[in-house]
Amino acid sequence: MSATSPRLPDFFVIGAQKAGTSTLHRLLRQHPEVYMCDPKEPDFFAADREWARGAEWYAALFAAAGDAVAVGEASTTYAMYPHYGEVVHRLTAAVAEPRLVYILREPLARMRSAYRHGLAGGTETRPIGEALTADPRYLLTSSYALQLERWLRRVPRERILLLSLEQLRDTPEAVMSRLFGFLGIDRAWRPGQLPAANISEGKLAPRGWWRALGSAAIRHDKTDWVPAWAARLNDSASPMVRRELSAQELELPSPVMASLQRALAADLDRLRRHWGSDPAPDWLQEDPKASAIPSTSP
Repeated sequence: MSATSPRLPDFFVIGAQKAGTSTLHRLLRQHPEVYMCDPKEPDFFAADREWARGAEWYAALFAAAGDAVAVGEASTTYAMYPHYGEVVHRLTAAVAEPRLVYILREPLARMRSAYRHGLAGGTETRPIGEALTADPRYLLTSSYALQLERWLRRVPRERILLLSLEQLRDTPEAVMSRLFGFLGIDRAWRPGQLPAANISEGKLAPRGWWRALGSAAIRHDKTDWVPAWAARLNDSASPMVRRELSAQELELPSPVMASLQRALAADLDRLRRHWGSDPAPDWLQEDPKASAIPSTSP
């Protein structure tokens, strides 16, 4: 690459949503040999609106990368096929040999966390059983083999690192060593403490009247004009506009859980074959126990 060529990222955290990507992003931002762009999720290769901004806009996000050994971004939309169907083609056309980091989570726990996130953001209003069965995006984003296989058509398996949120929590030293080694950066470096980010536990949901009246403020949509007072009120924990989520509304009914487990079984079998020689998380073992989603799942 010439001195005048824009520097693009050489690695991408592609997902999964609600599986620890924010933690990875904050961890990698602290590493002295890594540059991560701001915002965390530019969504350039996924969202048509961002794609339309053009290559120069995207390259400008990395203009300050300097001599960083590894340059990256983290957009969970990159593993949300078919909702975002052009990602693989667009990204591999722009970056010849990308490295991909795909962090996963027990599939139903991820779905439940995504549902909680939707409630807190005001974009979800249905009961959990109805939402997780009626909206295919919940199941498809947890269909990790399906998402991975889209990338394997264009990216060699050795350039894709699979991690799990559970292993990051339980054995962070081993995960950081694998991650840093994969990215070709100092694998002995460690942060003062492992960052935790974007935890859904404890988030409040907007009350119905506020969701209807102040939807733009709740979404913080990138193109919406939001009055300052509405944004401040929305960001507050005021009981006037927000309420606590009850354990009952976050409990996944047993018949729905069983149905989703059956729907995911074949995908998990394929994921086991793709995982490789690295230790697999407990939920991906050959004979895993039935998934039990903890009540405190973030």
